[in-house]
Amino acid sequence: MADNKPRVLVISSVDPYIGPGIVGLQHYNALKKGGLDVDFLTKYPVKDHPEFISVYGRYPNRIETFIAKIKKTIKKTFHLDSLVCQEPTYFFFYKNEILPEVPVEKVIAKIEKEYDIVYILFWQGLLSFATINALYDKLKCQFQFRCVDYSPMAGGCHFTGDCQRYKTGCGCCPGIKSHKESDFTRWNVQYRQKVYKKVKPIVYGNSYMNTFYRKSYLLKDYDRLEVVYPLMDNNVFQPLDMATCRSQYNIPNEKEFVIFFGCQGLNDERKGISFLLDALNFFHNCLTVSERKKILLVIAGRNIEEIQDSLKFDYKYLGYVSLSELPSIYSMSNVYLSPTVNDAGPSMVNQSLSCGTPVIAFEMGTALDVVKNQGTGYCAELRNVEDFANGIEHIFRMESIDYNRMREKCRELALSLTSEKAFVDRFLMTYMKYK
Repeated sequence: MADNKPRVLVISSVDPYIGPGIVGLQHYNALKKGGLDVDFLTKYPVKDHPEFISVYGRYPNRIETFIAKIKKTIKKTFHLDSLVCQEPTYFFFYKNEILPEVPVEKVIAKIEKEYDIVYILFWQGLLSFATINALYDKLKCQFQFRCVDYSPMAGGCHFTGDCQRYKTGCGCCPGIKSHKESDFTRWNVQYRQKVYKKVKPIVYGNSYMNTFYRKSYLLKDYDRLEVVYPLMDNNVFQPLDMATCRSQYNIPNEKEFVIFFGCQGLNDERKGISFLLDALNFFHNCLTVSERKKILLVIAGRNIEEIQDSLKFDYKYLGYVSLSELPSIYSMSNVYLSPTVNDAGPSMVNQSLSCGTPVIAFEMGTALDVVKNQGTGYCAELRNVEDFANGIEHIFRMESIDYNRMREKCRELALSLTSEKAFVDRFLMTYMKYK
């Protein structure tokens, strides 16, 4: 290891140019800029990055994709896989921990170097704990799990919903409508427990996630839990001129207070849009007629038809927006609303702060680390819509000097916690702590 800097293998199963998968590329680039020797392993080749290691040399062709769909349909029709009965909010990606979608030996065959750290982001469609076990046997190095959901503490699901079975080792899993104590989720937990004891990975989560991890059967006594902050490209997500951005989106001058919210699907229960609609109604009732006319909702995401009849304020619907559009949208907004009620993030909270836009969120996810008591917005009691409305009204009625200072604080906090340098410094500090 040259200059005391570790050699790192970053693993992420999803395309780093699509959706949340971009965080894989961001982490890779940050580590490279930090002077580390870094490789990137993923499932399929990545455009413009021939140096990346891919388990498969190409994406499946149309015939292969068609055959896979037929097989999936047959399984579902004849109930050949208990996962076809899963509840959609739990997100299972495979049934048996030792039989991941990509055979373990195919992943192992791609490892041709020695590493000091294996740094894992997204798992689905590529890894299982059996893969981790085999990778450790080959590399005998430090493993770090950068968690984006709750899967490391449970028996297969990535979101636990209201289920408490993760506290007792799973089994009787509501996610697959199981009434058996010894179902595959219980077996998975037992297998994962053995791998944890052997590999001793560092498990990263934000403060909110770690409260769940510490209650879980798998991680309640685990001594390698670390708090982590999201990594942002603060050169992309940065404050832009508000007037220019509003002109770009044809925001009328009389709309002095712009409220932005959005998610991929506006009917996603986890994203808490129903709570947000109630909060907006509370806020609406606190205002005079003239005040209401000053407000414009800017909404991004799909399925607006499911909520539009509940919107009492004027609104501008953007539909699905690309990542490149978001900095302008945050910058033209006075506040970003994050009503999510079951999420380890969301990343939009940190994107907004990086653009200097205050955030109102429930007390959960990343907001506990970057909004609550930070002077960057308002954290409302979870699912308390009146408290959420109070947060909106608080920012709406702020004096200009105080509001502008809050915008500055948002950017300052983003740079101090979520910059590339902050990430690399913490990454190296953690490596040395457990070396």
